[in-house]
Amino acid sequence: TKDKLPLYGLLLESKKGSKKALFIELHGTASNFYENEFMWPLAQELGKQGISTLVVNTRGADSLQAYPFRGNALEKFEDCVLDIDAWVEFVLKKGYKKIILSGHSLGTQKVIYYMEKGKYARKVASVILLAFADSYAYHNYFVEKTAKKEIILREAKKLVNEGKGDTMLRSVWLAHRDRFPKSAASYLSFFGEGSELSKALPLRNKGKLSMYSKIKVPILAVIGDREEYTAISIKESLFLLKKENKLAEAHQIKNCDHDFTGKERELAKIIVGFLKRKL
Repeated sequence: TKDKLPLYGLLLESKKGSKKALFIELHGTASNFYENEFMWPLAQELGKQGISTLVVNTRGADSLQAYPFRGNALEKFEDCVLDIDAWVEFVLKKGYKKIILSGHSLGTQKVIYYMEKGKYARKVASVILLAFADSYAYHNYFVEKTAKKEIILREAKKLVNEGKGDTMLRSVWLAHRDRFPKSAASYLSFFGEGSELSKALPLRNKGKLSMYSKIKVPILAVIGDREEYTAISIKESLFLLKKENKLAEAHQIKNCDHDFTGKERELAKIIVGFLKRKL
């Protein structure tokens, strides 16, 4: 990356056709490039269409890593632009012309943010949003219900003001929705009032998706009906995505969880069909 952070990924090049189209997949919260099981059948089907696949890590891969010192506990949301810039530059140098930028869960919000802020946003030919989410709202609803919001924010602001932004929050150890630790600066970057994450896909507002609405390439959004993090009902969120951008298609897969478990082939069929029509 521009700030010298090494990132890892896996490039699966199609043997069919020339180096024209490539599908980049961004993982979700504290995940990594090899954990999304739905990607492997999808990569096979994409390859049959002459589309290569690149599954990648961002600096938010896994919860925390020592060498280099990074992970979801430390990342600042806005730095996703540096990560995606690096990956897009990598594939452009390899000769790919049409880039499909896809994300899962938190990755969907990084994709939308990149389309607003990224150096190579105009090189993206299509956007895919898998298990899209409003992570800012979902987290804050959770901590409000558990009466932890003000405790966490107070500690985070204090540490950042003292120049200790990389210090882990301790008033609530698993500060990220009782599942993951967070540093003070990372927490504010994600969940502080007016954070960049809060602007990416604010489904909670039931309108005014300003970054999303400005995307000028075909968009496909796919979601299940279990374990979702949309902050509003899934039905409302599907309607909103289609309403806020006329280039968007939105699909729901029934009896499907957040990771498309058991529905991988159905997901692949939807994505490949969309790309055949739109790319």
